[in-house]
Amino acid sequence: MEEDLRALLLGAPAVAALVGPRVNFGRHPQGEPLPALVLTTVSDREGLTLDGPDGLQRARVQIDCWADLGAGSGAGAAGADAVPAVAADPAHRGVAAGFMVQALARTKGDRDKAARLLEAEGHGAISAALSGASEGAGGVTIPRPQAAELIEMLRARVVVRASGARTLPMPAGEMRHAKQVGSAVAAYAAENAAIAPSQPSFDKIDQSFKKLVGMVPIGNSLLRHSGVAMAQLVRDDLLKVMALREDLAFLRGDGSADTPKGLRHWMLPANWSAAPVAATPAAAEAAIRRAVSLVEDADVGMVSPGWIMRASTKNWLASLKDANGNPLFPSIGASAQLMGFPIRTSSQIPDNLGAGGDETEIYFGDFDEAMIGDSMALVVGSSTDASFVDGNGATVSAFQNDLTLMRAISEHDFAPAHDEAFAGFNASGWTL
Repeated sequence: MEEDLRALLLGAPAVAALVGPRVNFGRHPQGEPLPALVLTTVSDREGLTLDGPDGLQRARVQIDCWADLGAGSGAGAAGADAVPAVAADPAHRGVAAGFMVQALARTKGDRDKAARLLEAEGHGAISAALSGASEGAGGVTIPRPQAAELIEMLRARVVVRASGARTLPMPAGEMRHAKQVGSAVAAYAAENAAIAPSQPSFDKIDQSFKKLVGMVPIGNSLLRHSGVAMAQLVRDDLLKVMALREDLAFLRGDGSADTPKGLRHWMLPANWSAAPVAATPAAAEAAIRRAVSLVEDADVGMVSPGWIMRASTKNWLASLKDANGNPLFPSIGASAQLMGFPIRTSSQIPDNLGAGGDETEIYFGDFDEAMIGDSMALVVGSSTDASFVDGNGATVSAFQNDLTLMRAISEHDFAPAHDEAFAGFNASGWTL
């Protein structure tokens, strides 16, 4: 099969004019010129009948086209840098994963049937990627490139990610980082005097997988449609449920019951003011300035500084006036900034805390110091028979309501590189 396919390509005048004889299986010989084609067998299955093997093979071959971008391409030296491929239409980013999830739902989680369905409907490249996906008792692991594209799309939807948190691949399930807890000391000394030794002190940050499970019920009538719009719907549903839960965990998680510990519980006690700040312009300004000072005085790099608060809190701050009737924080309305730092909002920050039921939380810090250890994988399973509990606490039967229940599992953990990089406080009545 390999020689026949190679001969077929070499016999095509258009191909031969570009690559000459440089068509090889497995690898391109070192030192040989470019352009060239490299062929890789992705899957190779023996044909079977009721009487046994039929002597035929069904193979899937990937063809990679190689060229020298530095020679005559107009790309220059910068063209040699690796640039991730992106969808031509930004709205189609992550759609491949949506097609995969939809096909798995229609075939009750059978990877091979889902791949054949995708190929029959004209999605050959997505089918090829799904064919190589691993399959286990928990479901099918979406291939890493498609899963990574979905995880990257979470950045715009999860406020901690969007604020600049660093995502670190954690494929082994655990990761240990070193953090500096005490700095070296420099001092002036007299001529020929002995230099006092000093050295920084370090501690460790351990991260391990915490499993996030998202449930998405999809109507079976919708699943029968295989267009891009349906794939986008599946993609967006998965992103929505995962993003909301990540927000809650990365901000307010207490680390119990196998959940990540969020910013609120990583902060130093001195950096969080639990006594609620009153709803007055003077008290608000003092609390805001104090939070910024706590972080800046800790010699934090301030690479990606910012605020996270509830939207109603941001709008309340924008409504405050000084003694002359001018906006106290005009930059909120002009550029969504407070004290020169961007504001992002999340509905996962409550506004009914405290004895009076009117308290909320405000977070500030350098989010470049926030680290998300991520498996960069997504495991998908489906069922038409299971039941689930909806947002109102009612148990819903997927079978009775003609639904397919999709389950997506991702694994990650959260920790700041330095706890002193964040500060915050409770506030009472900061809402419209």
